[in-house]
Amino acid sequence: MSGTTYKGPINPNPKDDEASIIIYSYVPALALGIIGVVTFAIVVSFQASYIATRRGTRWFHSLLLVGALMEIGGYAARMASHKRPFVVGSFVAQYFLIVVAPVLFSAAIYLSLSLATKGYKGSERLLLISPKKVLIFFVTADVVTTIIQVVGAALIGTSESAKVRGNPSSVTPEQANDILLAGLAIQCFSFTIFLSILILAIYRSYSPNYLSLSQPTLVKQFRLFLYLILTTSLLILLRTTFRLAETGQGFFGFASTHEALFGCLEYLPVILALFVWSLLPPSRFLRRLEDVDRERLDSNADGHSGFQTSQVRRDQV
Repeated sequence: MSGTTYKGPINPNPKDDEASIIIYSYVPALALGIIGVVTFAIVVSFQASYIATRRGTRWFHSLLLVGALMEIGGYAARMASHKRPFVVGSFVAQYFLIVVAPVLFSAAIYLSLSLATKGYKGSERLLLISPKKVLIFFVTADVVTTIIQVVGAALIGTSESAKVRGNPSSVTPEQANDILLAGLAIQCFSFTIFLSILILAIYRSYSPNYLSLSQPTLVKQFRLFLYLILTTSLLILLRTTFRLAETGQGFFGFASTHEALFGCLEYLPVILALFVWSLLPPSRFLRRLEDVDRERLDSNADGHSGFQTSQVRRDQV
């Protein structure tokens, strides 16, 4: 496999907690670490507020809050790596936290689709499978693939360190990278399936065969919610695709060894998706759906009451 040769600094006398190489292949920038901590802390404040005030979507915001806290931990670990780049623990901590956090964001996206279908009666017919099955299947797939990725990344670190020291290793760096690559490929595939289900649901929402179009305001709000889910899903997929391409080049390939790509294609898509959900939470759309539905019921009730009054008057005459 090309592009997997380490070309960074060598630590000739590593301490007990250090590797003989910088597993990042570069010294992590302090500025990116600080920006990551601050921006994800802003997301945490939004999600904590929503958890306290929005009952119906607390699970959704809890997933985002925990994931954002993990991101904070990950970028704090990168700040620690800036000072001591050879320390293995800091690398493993940041990698684990930053890789696992998007699993919670994906789970929140799956849950948002379930919330959308519950908020509009009859919209379950838009999906190929039930919202509950969507949630269970794709969350399980993400958890399994993330475990594979973490194992692969850990094996890469230990095997490369052993290789530089001249010590034997049960797994070669190439084999470890293939494990990581397999986890990312499966994750991309499963998320693409979810996107296909979501896009089909949006397409079907324009057909009266699947969704009643008699309430245009209600339908418009529902579609906006679906498009919001699609937008954040594409951002998360962009991040996962970057990770896949990065790993395909090799752990010490061009993508892995240039922090600017990490910032643009790992940090940026994730924080944008979280800011979207922070500024446009599901409850904003669900509340509007409920308000429109309530207005419709009130209108029907008033009309029915007026009909009864007219009928009584005619009977009296």
